[in-house]
Amino acid sequence: MPRLQFVSVPSHLQRNAPTVLADGIDETGLSLLSGLARRIGRPDLGGLDLLDLGCGVRFTQTLINRDLPFSSYTGIEVFRPVVDWLKEHVEQHDDRFRFVHWNVQNSRYNPQAPPMNTHQTFPVAGSYDLIMAFSLVTHLAPQDAAHLFRLARRAVRPDGFLFFSAFCDDCVDQFEDRVPGKPLLKAYYNKKYLENLFGEAGWTLVSYEEPSDYIMHSFLCRPVNS
Repeated sequence: MPRLQFVSVPSHLQRNAPTVLADGIDETGLSLLSGLARRIGRPDLGGLDLLDLGCGVRFTQTLINRDLPFSSYTGIEVFRPVVDWLKEHVEQHDDRFRFVHWNVQNSRYNPQAPPMNTHQTFPVAGSYDLIMAFSLVTHLAPQDAAHLFRLARRAVRPDGFLFFSAFCDDCVDQFEDRVPGKPLLKAYYNKKYLENLFGEAGWTLVSYEEPSDYIMHSFLCRPVNS
């Protein structure tokens, strides 16, 4: 199957923050993916099988339009229109990509779906070198974040990584749903409490960084005993 050289996702499916949209989907995606490669000690993501949780459209568009190296990219997303568009316009034309709808409960994005703890695996088979969750834990309650970490542990390869961003504030005792009337718009965590959650799920911290361009506090983890 030939590879796509360019893709332009409709604006109504680009659900990133206004500052991201203003600076450009490809440009911000390139910044984040380059930073992620640096964090795992590589010049790029070439040869890696990637699993992107809450994928949206940004990294698909960036990988294609900036011709970035990678082995495969699987995106999981709760917003069905994004998945439908990507399956039709990307997956059917480039066999490096796969997109899956996950009907899982989230108070902000998918309130009527089954709770996350009713799922024992992600809705895809296989294992991955790098599991990414940009701007996902930022919208998860603790019980869902903890379960997500457990599911990710089952899906990562022994020498793989988990990378995620989160809102952290050490003035918070454990967790704070910060914006009244808008559930999980900004889910803030005490950093040590968050480390305990992923530690109990079988992850160990490799590196932590404070917020930088286009990303909040970020954590790189490896599976314990890898």
